[in-house]
Amino acid sequence: MNTTLEALQTWLKANYRAAHDSLQPGLADSEIDELLSDWPYQLSADVRALYRWHNGFEDTQVELLPGLSFLPLEQALELAAAYWEASAAQVKKGGEEFFPRLVLPIFSDADSNVLALVQGFEKTAPVQPASPVQVIALQQGQRLYAFQRLEDLLKASLKLLESGVYRVDQDRDRVELTDERRAQAAWRKFPMLYLERATLDADDAEELEDDSDEDEDLSDEEASENLLANLMSMLGLHPDDIDPATATLEELNDLQEVSALESWPPALQQRFHELGGGVKTLDEEAEKPDEEPGNSVP
Repeated sequence: MNTTLEALQTWLKANYRAAHDSLQPGLADSEIDELLSDWPYQLSADVRALYRWHNGFEDTQVELLPGLSFLPLEQALELAAAYWEASAAQVKKGGEEFFPRLVLPIFSDADSNVLALVQGFEKTAPVQPASPVQVIALQQGQRLYAFQRLEDLLKASLKLLESGVYRVDQDRDRVELTDERRAQAAWRKFPMLYLERATLDADDAEELEDDSDEDEDLSDEEASENLLANLMSMLGLHPDDIDPATATLEELNDLQEVSALESWPPALQQRFHELGGGVKTLDEEAEKPDEEPGNSVP
């Protein structure tokens, strides 16, 4: 990971000074731990290495990848906390949680809609060497592409920058995708979780605006349930996407963070009980979001 980050910094310094000059100093491990002290999960070693390298961009209008800026860790937590708070409000009203606490956005577009999400891991478990990273369009409920390891996303991106498939617009501090076919071919050289599309286009944004009036007819509870279902499916955490025959207790515990046990298929509930899983009470589910970080976010 460190070799990849050093190579990326060298390229930015020579070819994309706005991004290079916007990189903030990296964080010490103690600073990372302090920022994460209220988050119920831990980061993988590669995500920690990223923030030791540099703590995001000072100017988050500057892009590192097409449509995506590099968020400082504190800003990543604030963005996640805003979604967690909205989820907590829905839970208190009897609705569904719609943003899982085990994911953290580290790259984001200017609208906090297209996000690169890394996964958290149980604090009691050994530190994981790598995290998968998924690029999604949250409001559209669209997953774009995902790598098994964050480092592979960065390696592929560096190759695409070097080849010009990712072209830097120096006037606007943006990174443009010039050839989707070549980008996908470069991505496929690395282990991927899925590849559905490279980016959103203008039609997607227009469609979102056209649908906004229709969304006003939905209740808050209906909207949050739809968003949760979309995000859970993107993350592979939807009950219908899990095979009861092979499901592990760890997978099902993660699933219970975002989905009530009684909503699972009967076979999956039975598998959970056979593995010795415990059932969280409604009080536990309602109280837990208040304990998460970011409750001071306006």
